[in-house]
Amino acid sequence: MAFMVAAGTFSTTPAHTIDIWTAAVNNTRQGWNKFETTLTPASVPGLKKLREFPVDEKVDVSPLVIGDKLYVFTMSNTAYIFDVNSGAQLSKRQLATPFDPADKANPKGKGMDMHNIYRSWGISATPVIDTNTNTLYVVTFGKSHPAGSSLERSHMLWILNAVDLADKQAPVLVEGNPDNGGSGIANGLAMPYQKMRAGLGLLTAGGDKAVILSFSMNGENPNGPGHGFVVAYDVRGLNRDPGFTPTPSIWSVTPNGGAGGIWMSGSGPAIENNDIYFTTGNGMDPGTTPGNFAECFVKLRYTPGVANVNNGKPQLHVDDYWGAFSDFARADKDQDLGSAGVFITERGNLVGGGKDGILYNLDKTNLGKHSWAPHFNLPFVATYLPGPPNGLAGLPTNTPTDPNWPIINLDRAENTPFGMTYHIHGTPVFLETATQGFVYVWGENERIKAYSYDFASRRITKFFGEGTQIASGNLNPPGGMPGGRLTVSSNGTGNGVIWAVYPTKGDANTQVVHGALVAYDATKATNGKLKQLFHSDAKVVNNKAVDNLGNFAKFSTPVVANGKVYVGTFSNKVVQYGR
Repeated sequence: MAFMVAAGTFSTTPAHTIDIWTAAVNNTRQGWNKFETTLTPASVPGLKKLREFPVDEKVDVSPLVIGDKLYVFTMSNTAYIFDVNSGAQLSKRQLATPFDPADKANPKGKGMDMHNIYRSWGISATPVIDTNTNTLYVVTFGKSHPAGSSLERSHMLWILNAVDLADKQAPVLVEGNPDNGGSGIANGLAMPYQKMRAGLGLLTAGGDKAVILSFSMNGENPNGPGHGFVVAYDVRGLNRDPGFTPTPSIWSVTPNGGAGGIWMSGSGPAIENNDIYFTTGNGMDPGTTPGNFAECFVKLRYTPGVANVNNGKPQLHVDDYWGAFSDFARADKDQDLGSAGVFITERGNLVGGGKDGILYNLDKTNLGKHSWAPHFNLPFVATYLPGPPNGLAGLPTNTPTDPNWPIINLDRAENTPFGMTYHIHGTPVFLETATQGFVYVWGENERIKAYSYDFASRRITKFFGEGTQIASGNLNPPGGMPGGRLTVSSNGTGNGVIWAVYPTKGDANTQVVHGALVAYDATKATNGKLKQLFHSDAKVVNNKAVDNLGNFAKFSTPVVANGKVYVGTFSNKVVQYGR
């Protein structure tokens, strides 16, 4: 394994800057950096590409920024630290041996990527940094033995010094059986393989901390084998404090069934105190078999471990849930509620969506289990603008249900305008001004959409505006994936900018395609159109886009920090934009 370190120290972040230490800015997963003083609607039109940070493989997770350091992680299981100002590489370490997941390299049905996009599989979930202890937590997916077969694979949790990438503690094999029953985490040659896309979480409640991992699997049989999992490590166990060992609590999504992967398209679970919020995908649902939680919004409660009691092992249990629908006896069995992540607000909202193109606006204190009566909004089509009788955004919760509404017609994804798919993959993001909020979502084969949010009712009340660019271009039906990946910045409640990276043409799910960074004024629209401020393909010199991004990365969300924008790519680089 390669290990290289440059001399340096972990600098203290000045008060006027922001650290991006986790996926989607912070544990709310709103994707909102509210401390951006440099990049405003007035200055963003002058944006330009400043530099590229070259790496050894595809970048399929979000970069992280702490002070003047940029952290990049690749599909070769390599971690990098760069200086954001000079571009100098400060540290590099390959943590584990990657494997070749492609079906043409492996026996049929045993691969990880049926489209052969990836020929190296490694760090596929955005790590998390504890800035108080300078600790970087990373999960690698690699060969169990460096010289072993690509068919034998394991997940390892690494506890690293964020200054130089050296071990702070020995890495931990992520393994074990779930506390709520059912079969355990698949490692080695066990099938189907676990797959990790959701970003890591760092739970902090009082003096207790936990690292939260979320798993899906390579296969989605609702009767099994294979399950989604949430894994919680008490940090004291990872540190081997007296009375503690790195023994995790493991919770299975489908202990009496199968599948229920936690995908969330790279976003992490939303975390508030001891509560963990997320969505799950295809699999055995609670309406079909109680005790299973596929196709659900789920709220888990974390209880920290106690020294010398069961090795200091923490606990996870279901505090609440909402079962959106069942995948059984339906024309289309791939609605995947959990294709995108969720965000929470201090006002009480839990918002998310999935492959049906629907936004759900739940009360995080009462998810509703099998009823949408507690929801602030009835679910509504958000990724495209349907005609009647689909209904406008903000339908009141006391409106009688109409069998023509898409939430009642469970196979609505097959009955969309022009036969296109409008899945939500990029997690919706949220911004507040002094008088109202905004929710943004960019489904595939469509334009970014903005909706108004009312503080008093906590409802998404109306369509506000849309962008000008169409994700994947004008493909023939059913179109391409995955839409746009969003983040939003502002200086407090003013100067909002909504940022996105998207495939300009082609289906990024089946092939490597060109990507672009685009920015819009987040709070101003004219005749229903958001004002475009920047596009990385717009400035052309000698028939070449001088701000060209490169190849689109499916699960890498842009990061806006301290006057700069960072975008991971499938061109083996992170691109930095600034003034």
